[in-house]
Amino acid sequence: MTTDVNIESLISDVEEVVARGIAYVQDNAESEVKIDIWTPREVLCHWIYWHAVTAEGMETAAAGEGPHRIFAEVDDMNSRSVGRKSGVSVAWLVEEMEELQERLIAAARAMPDPNAVVVARGDGSEASGVQRLETIVSHWNEHLEEMAAAASA
Repeated sequence: MTTDVNIESLISDVEEVVARGIAYVQDNAESEVKIDIWTPREVLCHWIYWHAVTAEGMETAAAGEGPHRIFAEVDDMNSRSVGRKSGVSVAWLVEEMEELQERLIAAARAMPDPNAVVVARGDGSEASGVQRLETIVSHWNEHLEEMAAAASA
């Protein structure tokens, strides 16, 4: 587990990748290009879910209530996150993502210990606030690279 981190630098990285991700989805809202089974719009639905989980976990951990718990398999939660947003416009999804981004950044800054566990899965795996922020940066970049590659293929 990471113990010494510049949280503001990590937050800056999150802000940068989220801005790029939102711009990509807005620019490609009607694209049917897929990474695996998802269009850019569906990737945004997936990002929204994990941003909400992370923000809530940071808030509950900071309040001494423990991490956000997920009992379903990750793939199942990803599928549910897309299904729940079926028929929702990209404009509305972007607005929701921007609001969640503000919430997540505020929660990250408010955590007394960014290394506290904020997400716990049914399989026993856990992630700290720092680890979730690092995952957001790497996972969003991964999806952006995959979508760009699929679009240019």
